[in-house]
Amino acid sequence: MLSPIFIDVEASGITAGCYPIEVGWARAEAENGVVRLHARSILIRPSDAWRSESWRWDLASVAAHGLTMDTLLRDGMDVDTVCEVLDGAFSGEVLATDTGSGDWDDGWLQMLYEAAGRNRPWEIPETKSGGQVAAHLRLKSLDPRAIRPALRHWAPPHSHAAAEDAMTFAWEWGMSELIGGAGAAGLSAEALSAALADLPGLIPKKRWPLPTAESEARMRRRSPN
Repeated sequence: MLSPIFIDVEASGITAGCYPIEVGWARAEAENGVVRLHARSILIRPSDAWRSESWRWDLASVAAHGLTMDTLLRDGMDVDTVCEVLDGAFSGEVLATDTGSGDWDDGWLQMLYEAAGRNRPWEIPETKSGGQVAAHLRLKSLDPRAIRPALRHWAPPHSHAAAEDAMTFAWEWGMSELIGGAGAAGLSAEALSAALADLPGLIPKKRWPLPTAESEARMRRRSPN
């Protein structure tokens, strides 16, 4: 079983006019009680038009996302190639971002396609990444209000590396598969709370979702593996 594809976008800043500099995505794959995470990130080489207006590059944001202009110019893909890769990865898939349709990530992705002179053949739905995780928990007869706060303590930290941040939601989705399979569904609120207080006791850490070796080679890392 595959999760939706969770998408995250890092940008040159968080004000109007800033532009996308990295796209990352991740999904969980659950099979026979094993959950693997598949992830990838792409650096975007800023277009000449974006770079021509220096105010669109927010120096104060460099400390947050950890990317310099030199890095993007050296290692980034041009906007047209990035769109080609995204079309191949996202077309026909269930997608989600943590800001949803019409908000920051969706707007930056649209800006990317406009810079490439292309129409985007896929859409970001209204349901946000957290909503997709919550829906999957309910499908497993688990209460998101109890499960998600408990998972937050153990989840990969927010790092402003696009694939890592997308992978947090894939990890939550994968953990919901494991928790549902561990007999937590249908427990009373008190019993569920006690089980989640010792999450490694309920689900041994060696079974927790991890990215594949291929994913590790295809994503930017800022947090310890």
